[in-house]
Amino acid sequence: MGRICFQTSRIQFLDEPLLRSCYMTGLEGIAWQRDMTFSGNRLMIDRQTHESGHFFFPWRSESGREFMLGTTSLREGAEDYHLEVELARGTLHRLRGYLADRSRQFELSQNYSDQLTEAHEQLLEAVLSWRSDAALASKAASRAIELSLSVINQLSVEDAEHLMEARHQAGMPNPMFGVKLGAMPEADEYRQQLAESFDSVMVPFPWREVSPDEGKYQFYEVDRMLEWAHQHGKKIFAGPLIELTEQALPQWIYLWQNDFTSIQNYVIQYVEEVVRRYKGRVHAWHTSSGLNSSSVLGFSEEQVVRLSVDIVETIRRLDNSTPVIVSFDLPWGEYAANRRSDLSPLQFADALVRAELGINGIGIDLNFGDSAVECTPRDFLELNQMLNQWSALELPLVLGVSIATADRKEDEQFPDGFWDDNAAMRMLKVLRSKPSVQALFWNQMVDGTGQRAGGILNSTGSPKQLLSQLRTLAAKKPGADSV
Repeated sequence: MGRICFQTSRIQFLDEPLLRSCYMTGLEGIAWQRDMTFSGNRLMIDRQTHESGHFFFPWRSESGREFMLGTTSLREGAEDYHLEVELARGTLHRLRGYLADRSRQFELSQNYSDQLTEAHEQLLEAVLSWRSDAALASKAASRAIELSLSVINQLSVEDAEHLMEARHQAGMPNPMFGVKLGAMPEADEYRQQLAESFDSVMVPFPWREVSPDEGKYQFYEVDRMLEWAHQHGKKIFAGPLIELTEQALPQWIYLWQNDFTSIQNYVIQYVEEVVRRYKGRVHAWHTSSGLNSSSVLGFSEEQVVRLSVDIVETIRRLDNSTPVIVSFDLPWGEYAANRRSDLSPLQFADALVRAELGINGIGIDLNFGDSAVECTPRDFLELNQMLNQWSALELPLVLGVSIATADRKEDEQFPDGFWDDNAAMRMLKVLRSKPSVQALFWNQMVDGTGQRAGGILNSTGSPKQLLSQLRTLAAKKPGADSV
């Protein structure tokens, strides 16, 4: 058993949900299973290895938003580390590496240079003082982190503009921009706003609702959404067809919970029913989402990979021309810290691509939040790095994004954990700038689904302020990409 310990002044923020979100990875980037405890101002991480590794911790920034930050590689030793100092060192290290690559094309402005210099000075003060004055070290390290995050997020948006300009000059179209449909608003005015805001739609096929009884199907809601999408000339992504979550699985399937073969057959039957019914009426099949992280039915990793293959092969047997995408959630693989996993999400995807099943695109679901089934938000540099890694699969990427945004009046206080519309737009701007991104979807229609406030409509079905800004993305023409 290996142990790494930290001293921290943020001990008052440590509770069970936060501890579950913390994790460590080795060189391969796969999260280690670990036990975490804290006592006084000391945080202890126990792992079944003595290897050096990176520690990831959700940092509450001055803006009130959390970002998952990581340390540089840490090795075991007799002495404790200081958490804030190591997070500041790791964040500044990532920024310096990015700036070194960026300097080949762009010169750093004086404003950013000054912030970077101050960040270095603050980190130096934190490193030199933490053993004699932990409070001072924490304050200086926190300042270094905030300065680094400011530079990272501002520069990432500027560089996204450069990438979009290069994309347009190369004659590449903007990525498709769509929404995952749900309960459609009743008012014609609101439906029209949806039609004007997106050029594509993701039409969900929730197994629980489509087949509430074994062997029986009801496609009324799906047909309504498809009819609306066809009327308005939208590109239609059908799915995900299969999600192994409590919200998506029909109740009757749990009768076969320990019988993989039976569930495998039911999955194939359901996919066959959907594909036969809608073949030729959709522009892409979205086969599955989040199978890489699912543990609801207790399947082994090998069984889940087998099921993913079965879904694609079933579609290809019935429809060999419509593009197929497979989606993965929690792309950093932090869920492996709380249960055994031999494959990172990227390795899972790579295994399917190498099998040459006829997959035409890879989906990545980025549902940001603080629950166990959501990603803790990352800064824009970390998002860029993740997309670069997934781009190595050499398939188009289809991103599904949602984050809690407040539907508030101008004089209302902004809730903790929520993003303002401008920050959400900046994140989308960074994500859509990557050449490998072919489509970008807002992944939640209405607030309140699963207790999340990540919709573009509030709980009454009225558009949130965010919708008026999102519609600018679909309207962008080459050469006019300012948000």
